[in-house]
Amino acid sequence: MQARDVYGLLSREDTFAFRILPPWYRAWWAWALYGLMATGLIGGGYQLRTRSLRHRNKQLYQEIEHRKRVEQEREKLVAELEVQNTQRQRLNAELEQRVHDRTAELEAKNDELERFSYTVSHDLKSPLVTIKGFLGLLEKDTVEGNPEQIQQDIRQIQNATDTMQRLIDELLELSRIGHEALPLEEVSLTELAHEVVQLLAGRITERGVTVTVAPEWPTVFGDRVRLWQVLQNLIDNAVKFMGDQPEPRIEIGGSQQDQQVVCYVRDNGAGIEPRFQDKVFGLFKRLDTESEGTGIGLAAVKRIVEAHGGRLWVESAGRGCGSTFYFTLPLGPPSSPQGFKKPSALRRAGSLT
Repeated sequence: MQARDVYGLLSREDTFAFRILPPWYRAWWAWALYGLMATGLIGGGYQLRTRSLRHRNKQLYQEIEHRKRVEQEREKLVAELEVQNTQRQRLNAELEQRVHDRTAELEAKNDELERFSYTVSHDLKSPLVTIKGFLGLLEKDTVEGNPEQIQQDIRQIQNATDTMQRLIDELLELSRIGHEALPLEEVSLTELAHEVVQLLAGRITERGVTVTVAPEWPTVFGDRVRLWQVLQNLIDNAVKFMGDQPEPRIEIGGSQQDQQVVCYVRDNGAGIEPRFQDKVFGLFKRLDTESEGTGIGLAAVKRIVEAHGGRLWVESAGRGCGSTFYFTLPLGPPSSPQGFKKPSALRRAGSLT
């Protein structure tokens, strides 16, 4: 490069060197700064975007969790509604069944009451007719002055009044069965059967009957007095209706079947024709009109067993083939403990024959 000496300060042969630099914004350090700034901007943008996405993901996750909870609550409510609906339908069905059963029970009670009223009025007339007839004979014998016949008439009138009193007492006792709360307790049927056999020992010995009691019966829950009446009536009837059996025999026992005890009183006596087996449990039903008794005993036994939630029936091949009376009793205590008490001594009860 040549320079012109304007002021005369330079020699001819002076040489100058110049270095021309680029602008500062094109310097390397500026480009490095640009790179750092770009890296910062990109990194910052990435972080902002990442933060925004994370925040959005968190919101989405919370919304998903909220929707899951809402769905679970909805499903829970639907399940509860279904359960309530099922329970309501079951309760309605049970209520309808109870109404149906209660209606059938009331109809049966009304029919029974109608038959009971007719039968009672009919059977109570018999001793009244006897009393009225012998009162007329007594008046006639008194006029004739026949003391022996007068005494006989008086005895007949007394017998008729005793029969009427017995009928009235047993009907009152029968009416109480099933209408009073049962004092439930644990009852040993083996012990109860031995006590009844011991009480009837006189009649059993007189007839020459061999009685066998099963050694081990399951324990049941029930009214001890009423169950005593059941065994007393069944055993007494078995002795009474032995017929002309040369070797009379009675077997008493029971066994567990599912959640109940099936008890039986079996004899080899007169037996019962199949066509009469359902009628023997009716009120005042006596197949042998010459035998003692009022015909209330088996009706009372049936009502006692049914009051305990059991069933009573008889099996016999016919006349002269003996009979077996079966009845069922609950094995365990009832679902409600009301009325339950521990075993106590036997309370004596009058018999219904």
